[in-house]
Amino acid sequence: MNNKSIDINQRIPIETLAAALESYLNDSYSNDYIIEQLRLDFSGENRLKKALRIVNKIIPQSPLNELLLANKEEIKNIIKKKADRDVILIALLNSAFSFSFEVLRTFGKFFAVQDMVNTQTIKKPISDVYGGNRATENALYSVVPMFIEAGFFSRPKMGIYQSAEPMKISSHLTVQIYKESFKLNNAYNSLNEYQMRDPYFFFVGD
Repeated sequence: MNNKSIDINQRIPIETLAAALESYLNDSYSNDYIIEQLRLDFSGENRLKKALRIVNKIIPQSPLNELLLANKEEIKNIIKKKADRDVILIALLNSAFSFSFEVLRTFGKFFAVQDMVNTQTIKKPISDVYGGNRATENALYSVVPMFIEAGFFSRPKMGIYQSAEPMKISSHLTVQIYKESFKLNNAYNSLNEYQMRDPYFFFVGD
């Protein structure tokens, strides 16, 4: 079986990603600053280096870099609102890591038909694509807490996830950035109306 690449094995706190994005938009992003932020949650040089690589891939090396820089001033204002900020950060996460995109889309697929879902239900389709190994499990436990922290859904108890109301976003640009993360993962140049019904949009909508 030829499994897809995972490439993420550590949770990054949403607040750290927010600080990274803000500094990037203000032209003050540096590895030293990000390490400083990461030290608030992590210890150990190895973990810090791993986390720094992930943050760099999500923010300054983002596949949506051109879109971010072209709308820098507007995004600075948008991210003052938590829901918009968190949707943008998850879109950037999913643009950097296709694994993260697939996991969120899988949650959307199940939440579209039921309010609650357990870990095993999510793990099976993901393992079919990425392999049922330790790396897949580690990656799941890296990205799922980020979705929860961003408010995309909740975890009322261990191993059980509950759907939430769609994110209340205020800017068309937030929606555009989220759409771009979908297009990127599907190699689409444009979106048709029926594609907006994809489970990935369960959390945000139009």
